[in-house]
Amino acid sequence: MFPRRLRPGHAIVTGAAGGLGRAVADRLTAGGWTVARVDLAGPSWPPADGPDSLCVALDVRDAAGWRSLHDRLRAEWPALDMLVNAAGVGAAGEVGTVPDVQWRRVVETNLLGTALACETFVPWLRSSPGRSRLVNVASISGLVALPAMAAYSASKAGVVALSTAIAAECPRRELCVTVVCPGFFRSGLLDTWHFASPVAEREARRRMAASFWTADRLAGRVLRGAARHRRFIVVGLRARWLWRLARLAPRITPGLIRLVYRRLR
Repeated sequence: MFPRRLRPGHAIVTGAAGGLGRAVADRLTAGGWTVARVDLAGPSWPPADGPDSLCVALDVRDAAGWRSLHDRLRAEWPALDMLVNAAGVGAAGEVGTVPDVQWRRVVETNLLGTALACETFVPWLRSSPGRSRLVNVASISGLVALPAMAAYSASKAGVVALSTAIAAECPRRELCVTVVCPGFFRSGLLDTWHFASPVAEREARRRMAASFWTADRLAGRVLRGAARHRRFIVVGLRARWLWRLARLAPRITPGLIRLVYRRLR
């Protein structure tokens, strides 16, 4: 069910070719929203534009591309009501095994791409009539750093910090900021990941396959949370317990995580 508080408006969703980004864009469109779907150019992207969607081929790391999209939408749309930054890639491997090119790819896509979108569109969001919303997709790894996930955790921790800073800058009557921190959920996300070892890939795919959460189910939770002005949306039983443990016992948590990681190895 689509949240009643989210009255139809205009939204930008990145990572909209698949996974969580596509699921959020589909739900918004079904709810009567006009959506600009943003993703990398490729054989199947952009698809044909629909009556309530605009498909844009854009690398989120491209500042000039963001400015061009801004100018286009300002000329075509009366307002911007929501920005959802869901584009992301990953790399798994212990520090010392992940190539620098993968570090740059992960940090530039996940953190810099989100920052550029915010730098470009947050002023417009703040000036829109009514209460607009910014939704940044981070990860439980951005709240609790996990072994063999240093690059991904660092990039998502940056997204959490960026979002928190924007929330501190913006009165709630101007902009509601929501940070999404899921654990593993079933999607094609791992297809874009770099794995430094078979162990890391096996464990990631095992946890994804065992997850209760699908991209569509998570999209519903994200939109309900954004409608209720939630600051953090932590999804998944394991993710919620990790977050609670890290807040209640910050000195003990790394040791417990290390023990689990050694058993997995």
